[in-house]
Amino acid sequence: MSRTPSVRARPAAAAAMPRAGRGETDRALAALFADHGGALLRYAMHLTGGDVHRAEDVVQETMLRACQRPGSVVGQPVGAWLFTVARHWAIDQHRARRARPAEVAGMAELTVRAAPDQIDAAITRWDLAAAMAGLRPRDRCLLTARYLHDESITKIATDLGVPVGTVKSRLSAARDALRRRLGSETACPSGRPGWAA
Repeated sequence: MSRTPSVRARPAAAAAMPRAGRGETDRALAALFADHGGALLRYAMHLTGGDVHRAEDVVQETMLRACQRPGSVVGQPVGAWLFTVARHWAIDQHRARRARPAEVAGMAELTVRAAPDQIDAAITRWDLAAAMAGLRPRDRCLLTARYLHDESITKIATDLGVPVGTVKSRLSAARDALRRRLGSETACPSGRPGWAA
């Protein structure tokens, strides 16, 4: 089975048509499109999963093939021939798209699909460790017990022998101190000259 020229060959195919027959062919093609174009476009929309641009390509290619082979249509139902050509061309295009590698996605899509960055997590852990090291030992112990070991405020209060309210206020002060240290680390990280947030 010989393949017809691709969509890009249309100007050459139009130029190859005899000058005398071009007007007749154009009128026949216009009549063919007027009679079957709407139904063919609906069918092509179904074949392409609702993609208007691909459906229009299917219709255009089908009409081009009818124009290139006017003898193929003679003696048989025109609509059936057009629908068969459209179906075969849509299947060929679908197979060709599946055979090609996927197109490179836009940067926004790549950013959404990107895996979490290990470097950012390591820097965050490093910044947190540096900020925790700069806290008073009492604040560091309170934050470690509450957030790292997941101990309740009541248990911490019992272990320290202080009221629950005292633990809450000390935790609040420790969180504020950590927040300040992290803020100053982010603004001008020590040990990393030239870095800025």
